[in-house]
Amino acid sequence: MQPSTFSSCSNSNIVENVYSELCQYIVEKFKYFVTLLGENCIIDKYDAVDFLRKICNKKSNIECELIVYALDNIVNNVKSKCAFYC
Repeated sequence: MQPSTFSSCSNSNIVENVYSELCQYIVEKFKYFVTLLGENCIIDKYDAVDFLRKICNKKSNIECELIVYALDNIVNNVKSKCAFYC
């Protein structure tokens, strides 16, 4: 990208696009974690932590933080869909 091209871009558009992509990535990872736990019938919070720690990308701060901050929501989603999975 040429400097002139970059300077003609609106900074707010760039931020909105990056934010949108980041949100979509987080939603997809959340669904992925719920699906994996459900397929393995893991509904205990501590078992979920052990399982997710084994499969998550340790180099991805987003995945690690998602597990830390959304674990309760992930497990509750699995429990609500448990009949479907198990």
